[in-house]
Amino acid sequence: MFIDYSNERSLRYEMEQIASLTLTDSVQALVRARNLHDYVSAAGSEDKPQYSRELAEETEELYADTLRLVEENFYTAVSDGDWTDASRFYRSLAVFQRAPPDWNERRIAENRIAQWRTEGNTTLAELSSVRPSTPEDEAPAQDVISSLISATVTVWVDRGLSIQRGIGYANHVIGSGFFIDRRGYLVTNYHVISSEVDPDYEGYSRLYIRLAENPDARIPARVVGWDPVFDLALLKTEITPPEIFQLGSSADLRVGTRIYAIGSPAGLDQTITSGIVSAQDRRLLSLGGVLQIDAPINHGNSGGPIIDEAGRVQAVVFAGIESFEGLNFAIPVELLKLILPQLYAGGLVSHPWLGAYGKTFAPPADPESAGVSVVYCVPGLSLSQAGVPEDAVITAVNGIRVQTLEDFQQCLLMEYPGTVVRLSGYTEENGSRSPQEWYAALFARPEKPGAVILERDMQSRAFLPMFGLNLQRIGSRRQYTVNAVIRGSIGDESGFSQNDVVEIREFLPDVQNGVLLVQVQAKRRKSGYMESFIAMASSLDSPSYF
Repeated sequence: MFIDYSNERSLRYEMEQIASLTLTDSVQALVRARNLHDYVSAAGSEDKPQYSRELAEETEELYADTLRLVEENFYTAVSDGDWTDASRFYRSLAVFQRAPPDWNERRIAENRIAQWRTEGNTTLAELSSVRPSTPEDEAPAQDVISSLISATVTVWVDRGLSIQRGIGYANHVIGSGFFIDRRGYLVTNYHVISSEVDPDYEGYSRLYIRLAENPDARIPARVVGWDPVFDLALLKTEITPPEIFQLGSSADLRVGTRIYAIGSPAGLDQTITSGIVSAQDRRLLSLGGVLQIDAPINHGNSGGPIIDEAGRVQAVVFAGIESFEGLNFAIPVELLKLILPQLYAGGLVSHPWLGAYGKTFAPPADPESAGVSVVYCVPGLSLSQAGVPEDAVITAVNGIRVQTLEDFQQCLLMEYPGTVVRLSGYTEENGSRSPQEWYAALFARPEKPGAVILERDMQSRAFLPMFGLNLQRIGSRRQYTVNAVIRGSIGDESGFSQNDVVEIREFLPDVQNGVLLVQVQAKRRKSGYMESFIAMASSLDSPSYF
């Protein structure tokens, strides 16, 4: 599963792979060269062979070459005004204490903001200067409400005709959106406009918006950037909006805070409803928590703004549960602000990941050892390349303490794919704890991480992240014993225990719908070892992937 450094031949093969990577991905080459260098430097211990001095010098030189290459790429990005890449290269060098001395994060950020101002993008330039909401704010005045309604639009996606039993029906999607930029940019939900950008969609799709002041006019719009993970999208029209919304800061938002929702429920534009924040940090997205609100939300509200009493956007409506009145959810504005630069850059937004599955590890008797337990590593991706063993516990990212999986995810969200991170933690063997540090490069997170597991690993191994069952093969090719069960997993809820016997009968991935279906024949202790058939289903995405 990990890169094999066990003999000189495999080590030299890895050196050739790193040399090839320098032509396409200097950051990946850097982190692999550093891991190789560290391995050879530690050679001669009980479990590592001794290498020649010549080979040790070659790996040290390779590491130095990749450092120089990344530094050159940093200055090239600076020269080109590509501040995203400049930040990515700078942070990767900083992890190895090789950051260019004449630069720092603040200087890079200031240049990025200056570039946005030059381009006329005041929305991005002013993201960090937003005044947070305060308890002293009063309900928006009538003239404020009127202007905000005029900055809210109905998003209309015409999907042609839907044929049912030989009869054609008009097929359209209605949502809401709101202007954030006087150049005609507006925000909505990804799921409202998904047919415009989904490569698997093969039907007719045309995107329009309707203004509150002229609901009969359909104004063409196009999708600039989209993010299926956070369910957000940035659209562009060629009109000057009558008003724009100011993005707020939910740092001081609390349960019980009064909020207002503006949108087009059932296509009825200029609708405003009110309520409160019912709960925070509900884990309904793969990354990040969302707000639970009790403001009335219906079909058509999706993508509309949630504002505070000062009239600033605090969230974006994205979901409601029809059978539970008042149980609705919104994406916090902080998540929108986090990805807004990528949305403006255009195309699909990429989030970082390390190619692993884990859980919060929080022993009550030892809070200092709390962190993220690495349950599973995808073969050939970041953590496996870095040599992080399964059952290791990660306690810090780039020196920032993490005690929960949510902390860990938040740290990763602040980084770019293609950046190196330093992970601190420990491994434990025979009751002895050993502090560790690993260097790993962040990959772009796939929309369905589970699909990558199914491509790269064996079916029996996939049972660990998918169903929480650690299987070990016995007897026949498809028969296994359960070594361990992750508490709270699908396997745990299905009544499996350690030492149960499982035979895989059907293994049915449905990547398009994002699920894995399996049928197993099992002998479970909790059922008196009586033989039974069990069907289980698992999503190919989960907040536990990182």
